[in-house]
Amino acid sequence: MEKPILNILMIAPLSVGVVHGGVRMQSLKTAAHLRELSHVITYYSPWNACDPADFDLTHVFLASNETLAVSQQLRSSKGKFVVSPVFFTRRSSATIRRSLKIQSIGSKLFKGFFSDYSIKSEICHAADLVLPNTHQESELITNGFGVPESKVRVIPNGVDQRFETATPDLFKKTYGLTGFTLFVGDGSARRKNLYPLLKHHTSDDPDLVVIGRLDNSSYSGRCREIIDRMENIHYIGPLPHDGPMLKSAYAAAAVFVQPSQFETPGIAALEAALAGCSLAVTRVGGTKEYFGGHAQYIDPENEQSIMKAVRRAHQETMDETLKMKIKQHYTWKEVAAKTAEAYKTIL
Repeated sequence: MEKPILNILMIAPLSVGVVHGGVRMQSLKTAAHLRELSHVITYYSPWNACDPADFDLTHVFLASNETLAVSQQLRSSKGKFVVSPVFFTRRSSATIRRSLKIQSIGSKLFKGFFSDYSIKSEICHAADLVLPNTHQESELITNGFGVPESKVRVIPNGVDQRFETATPDLFKKTYGLTGFTLFVGDGSARRKNLYPLLKHHTSDDPDLVVIGRLDNSSYSGRCREIIDRMENIHYIGPLPHDGPMLKSAYAAAAVFVQPSQFETPGIAALEAALAGCSLAVTRVGGTKEYFGGHAQYIDPENEQSIMKAVRRAHQETMDETLKMKIKQHYTWKEVAAKTAEAYKTIL
C-alpha cells in the first residue's frame, strides 16, 4: 500500500445513525474510497476525545443545526475545515438574501433569533472549502449566502459500480414481477412525493413496486390506504442497500420513478440508471445536470406530470449512453478522487 497522503477527520450529524439516507451514504462511500486512495479516515464520535489539530483537515457532511456547534469550534481552531452542505431549496438566491437580511435585523433585536438559512450560511462561511453536489446548489451558496466562488467546488454525488452487474433473477423469483415501475426511498418523507404517485397510478398502468420506509404518520397512512386497495401496487418495505435484493429489483424494473419536490440528484436514480432502468425523475434540484436528455422529467408541482413522465419512460429502451456517462463521472471512486483533489487546494 502507498504511504498515506492525508489524515482526515470526518464528521456527520448524529442522525445518520438512524436515518439511512443520502447524507449517510455520501459520507460513508466517500470515506471508503478515500481509504482506497491511501488516505487515513477517522470518524468523529462524541464519546471520544478528539483534537482537530491532529488531522490535516476535517470534513463535515451536512450544514445544519446538528453540525453548527462543531463547525464553530472548527473555525476557531488552526486546522483546515471542509463542508459538504447537502443544501437545496426551491426559493431563489434573492429570496435567501432577503431572508438573511431580515434574520440579521431580528438577531439584533432578539437574542437567539436565527433561521435555517442563517445556520447553513454561517457554516459555509466558516469553512475553508465548500463542496456542493450540483451547480444549482453552488449558485445558491455563492449568490444566496454570499460565499466567495473561490472557496466553492462542485463534487457530484456517486454510485456503486456494482449496480451495473445487476440481474433480475432473484427479485423475479421472489416476487414474480418484472418490467414494473420502481420507487425507492423514504416514502414517509413528504419531500419524496410518494402519495401523488400512488394517487395517479391506475389499474391500466404497469405494476408499481415501492421499496422504502412507511412510518406511522397520517401521511404514510394515506399512502397505505391506496396501496391496500390497488392490486398492481406492491409495498415491499426497506431493503438493505448492500444486499442482493435491492440490486436485483433495479434490474427487474423497467422504469425508476423519483417524483420528489427536489433531489441533488438522488443516489437511487443513479443506481437505477446504472442497472438499466429508464428514468422518470423530478426536474428540480440539479437532476438535469446529471441525466441531461436521458430521462423523462416530472414537475413536482403538477401531479398530472408524474404518470405522464412514467408512461413516456416505459416507451423507452435502456440508455447505454447514460450508463457510460455515469460510469465515467459519477462512481464513488471518481467522487473520492475529485474530493481528494479539492482537499489539496487548501493545503
